[in-house]
Amino acid sequence: MPAYQDRPNEKGLKTLIKILHWIKTGGVLCAVLAAFLFLGVSVNAANLSYEIVAEGNGKTAQQGMQVSVHYQGRLTDGRVFDDSQKRGEPISFTLGSGQVIPGWEQGIEGMKVGEKRVLTIPPELGYGAAGAGSVIPPHAILIFDVELVAVSIPPKLADASPADLKAAQKKGVVVIDIRRAEEWLQTGIIEGTHTITAFTQSGELHPEFQAKFTAIVPTPDTPVMLYCRTGNRTGIIGNALVSQLGYGDVTHLTDGIVGWLAAKSPVVPYQP
Repeated sequence: MPAYQDRPNEKGLKTLIKILHWIKTGGVLCAVLAAFLFLGVSVNAANLSYEIVAEGNGKTAQQGMQVSVHYQGRLTDGRVFDDSQKRGEPISFTLGSGQVIPGWEQGIEGMKVGEKRVLTIPPELGYGAAGAGSVIPPHAILIFDVELVAVSIPPKLADASPADLKAAQKKGVVVIDIRRAEEWLQTGIIEGTHTITAFTQSGELHPEFQAKFTAIVPTPDTPVMLYCRTGNRTGIIGNALVSQLGYGDVTHLTDGIVGWLAAKSPVVPYQP
């Protein structure tokens, strides 16, 4: 039996995050806040200042919560570079997960639903010396008017057993085998599942993954179950779908096809 690599490499992971972000935004660059994921800004000690302009009376935003925030971002000269109200949709992210700039992590934590603040973020807690493309210059102080719209406990990637997968199929859940063709040929596949290769042999994200995945799983509300060889790859992709994109019903076969076969569950030959 060949030794299959069951974990993507670092380049594959970085590409995965970018592609998943592309999926979420429909191919259009969304809020400049998300650029922090890719810029590699280093964080130094700096002071964030904020002013509460309207009190809230709802739940308090805490680390680990999913928060939704309306905002307008501008430079100190008054130039507005982003406005969620104009797009008609707040930004959502998990507080403390590093999805947004550090100034937002600090400035949003402790807010109550309905509360409005003005955040003044120094460059050390924003985009630093790098800036953000042509939108935010290097060493820029950023001013954000923010309103906490909602907080919730974010969904988590769920584990599944072979029995769970069988039950999910009866309910019409989309089941996807994310392994490679040579693996499908070797072990066979679970009958009724879709086959979409997520990572190449070298561990990089497969170039066709995004298009094929969104064709089968069109919305974040679509229930989906993933499986690979032993559960490592699906754990990585599944957690990214849940934490980065807000997919609310993602499950993975914990022990993969190896566990499925060990439970003497049936497979069918893969037909290329």
